[in-house]
Amino acid sequence: MKKNSTFFLPEKNISKNAWIYSLGTYSSKIISLIIFPIIAVELGFEDTGKYDLVISTVAILGPIFSLQIGDAAYRWLSESSEKQKSIGFTTSTLILLVMVVLLSIVTLFVQLIQPIPFLFIGYLILVSHMLLNTMMQILRGNGQIKLYTSAMIVRSITFTLGELWAVFYSENKLQNVLIAFAVANFLSLFICVSKGFKRKQFSLQEANKVNFKRVLKYAYPMVFNALSWVLLINVNKYIISSRLDYEMNGVFAVAEKLASPIFFLGIFYFFSAQDHYLGKANFQQLSKDFNQLIKNISLLTSFGVVTLIAGAYLLLPIFFPDLEDSIIYLPLLAIANLIMIISVYLSIPYTYQKESLQQAISTLTGIVITILLSFLLIQYWGLTGVCIAILIGALLTLGIRLKHNNAFFKAHVNST
Repeated sequence: MKKNSTFFLPEKNISKNAWIYSLGTYSSKIISLIIFPIIAVELGFEDTGKYDLVISTVAILGPIFSLQIGDAAYRWLSESSEKQKSIGFTTSTLILLVMVVLLSIVTLFVQLIQPIPFLFIGYLILVSHMLLNTMMQILRGNGQIKLYTSAMIVRSITFTLGELWAVFYSENKLQNVLIAFAVANFLSLFICVSKGFKRKQFSLQEANKVNFKRVLKYAYPMVFNALSWVLLINVNKYIISSRLDYEMNGVFAVAEKLASPIFFLGIFYFFSAQDHYLGKANFQQLSKDFNQLIKNISLLTSFGVVTLIAGAYLLLPIFFPDLEDSIIYLPLLAIANLIMIISVYLSIPYTYQKESLQQAISTLTGIVITILLSFLLIQYWGLTGVCIAILIGALLTLGIRLKHNNAFFKAHVNST
């Protein structure tokens, strides 16, 4: 195999599929990052903090009510057997529909007992989020990458136009920004279902107790895994809002958004790498190849961290001076994103062996430490203490996954 440059991966098809994925993922994220400072300035720190809490709540409740069934669907659809594909697609679809009905009942009950601001809008965002994320995983499992990309681009454009209209031309800016989020999700979902739903994979014959049990056994630990990643950042927003105020949460939200390009830069190759390695029967023999991938991603993302921090300190005070208070927290959050990215790639061996419980434990350990440290350090160092807690939690998860990665490849060496 020819040696590639630092910024390319050992397998050419990983890079090729990564570019296809990126057309959707990066168009969405880049546009979002460009307009977010504008939206934050127009809403102000307080309403930005409220908006961020609504979206964070959706991000937290999403894994709980979806049961991360999309991850299970993707794993089963990655199998070569058509029967296994049918099992994954059928059981995942039925489970998700049941959970949507359950969520609807819970929302109605809450509305009758104790009305909450933005509850109905939050419900629409959550339902669309659950359905869209699951459908996206189904598209990936079926190899429909171009449709995946197209749907992401449509979602990005719709949401961007809706946000800009909401903050510049509507009176109730916060409410209408949230509505734009839901509309963009549902439109993208419609495209995915109308173009990508394969009826031949849906068979009620596969809807039996044994198959439901197998799929749920794989999926439920992924709930804790996904929840832990979401909480690693988002749980701190509740801590900040309660211990400080909405305005400080808005400052943190801006800093987190400024740091997010690091995560999306690092995630560039992840989906295609995951597709590639799950399709390899001899993955455990590819230690050198996989470790080179990790090194390349680490180098690329580290370069991104340095560039982002320098650029933020140089440009933000010039173009968005109102958001300057957030810059001080950017370095710690950017480094935390770098560490999280490496951990995400190290989840591939877990997925390959269907070790969803062990994967969840590694993430959950990090979030527990983060929460405990956030409560402690916020009293002394405010938002800086929260950022330090996030960084330590991310490091702990990385350490656990590095140990598992070594054991995964060492097992093959010992067996030969």
